[in-house]
Amino acid sequence: MTSVKSTQRKYRSPLRDESARRTREAVVEAAGEVFVNEGYSGATIDQIAARAGVSRQTVFGVGGKAQLFGLARQRVAEGGSVSANDGDFRRILVIQDAHRLLTEFAAFTAAISQRLGALQLVLEQAAGSDSELAQLLEKSQDELLECARGVLAAVAATGSLRRDVPAEVAADILWLQIQPANYRRLVEERGWSHRAFERWHAATMIAALLEPDGAG
Repeated sequence: MTSVKSTQRKYRSPLRDESARRTREAVVEAAGEVFVNEGYSGATIDQIAARAGVSRQTVFGVGGKAQLFGLARQRVAEGGSVSANDGDFRRILVIQDAHRLLTEFAAFTAAISQRLGALQLVLEQAAGSDSELAQLLEKSQDELLECARGVLAAVAATGSLRRDVPAEVAADILWLQIQPANYRRLVEERGWSHRAFERWHAATMIAALLEPDGAG
């Protein structure tokens, strides 16, 4: 007698999948808002559940506090990131004019800092007491440094990079320049406009990294 194996596939409902996706997005969005308002240590799963309008179990289905924070930060960063996978960043790296390259890079990183600023502050404050967030902060700083090195390589290819600044020093200067904390302090604390910050951001990069006009 021949045995018969069931080949029936588990049914997936597009409506159910879409509902689950929307719920997940609501939880992640709510988590980001709670972390910004309450800080990492003050945020609770109950607060996130209440803001998202779901149960505690649903929130835990998305993740614990550290995982939720990472997802919230990732969600905010989706409009652009300093990574080789980001199309806008790759487009900036192939610009042949060094002044224009740094000007567009300044606008790009200012926009990222604007989106990430509040959550980045929470991350910096909580990293000292949470090992998972400490790892996330370290990873984010490594990404900024790699980004800085990539931009400097692109600038160097134009022949405009200052010759009196060692490569690693130049990388450190640019890494410091693109820290989201700079945007937070000047725009949110000192009241600069976004456009004013963007202009200063670009001018400072250009002055620090490019040969003065006429130098040769």
